[in-house]
Amino acid sequence: MASEVWQFLIVILGFFVVALLWLFIVYLPGRTLERWEDQRQGRGDRKDGVSGRCG
Repeated sequence: MASEVWQFLIVILGFFVVALLWLFIVYLPGRTLERWEDQRQGRGDRKDGVSGRCG
């Protein structure tokens, strides 16, 4: 019985490790690139469609 508990805990731990790796390797860098592209194209965080740049 204890063997099954350890196997279950290892599977759960593996799931969280994979989720954290995905978060830091795929999701967060992608969000950062989206922000950089938005800023580079002049699309700021304002909701009214007016960017903070002149000209």
